[in-house]
Amino acid sequence: MRRAIEVAPRGSWPTRRRIGCATLPFDYRHRRRITLTCDDGRDFLLDLPEARVVHDGDGLVLDDGGVIEVRAGDEAVIDVACDDPVQLARIAWHLGNRHLAVEITATGLRLRDDHVIAAMLEGLGAMVTRRRAPFTPEAGAYAHEH
Repeated sequence: MRRAIEVAPRGSWPTRRRIGCATLPFDYRHRRRITLTCDDGRDFLLDLPEARVVHDGDGLVLDDGGVIEVRAGDEAVIDVACDDPVQLARIAWHLGNRHLAVEITATGLRLRDDHVIAAMLEGLGAMVTRRRAPFTPEAGAYAHEH
């Protein structure tokens, strides 16, 4: 089985070495070791020295020199918006107080779809839109992103 042993950030790897693409939800883009499947059905082993977040467009460098391009897959998310930036900050505080994974977008916040949290957010006056979209939450203040 092919082994992915390194992550090459988007734009840093030669596209001529691309041998496939893997479209993955966030939980499969933040791992150290797991068997994954390319979009064409071929399996490979992600075998990194430490767990790290793999972003959309990054390349997984294989032990034979090939590269598998990673795409962030769509998943069930909630997009949260508010008319007032203070209200959005208050919403962010409530989400952080619950230790929820949150992505900051150009228009608001994105988190995994959860009907209980969606009802809470609507009760706090947020505009909530359920959709399928890529999800890459903030790594956290003490994370060491590569």
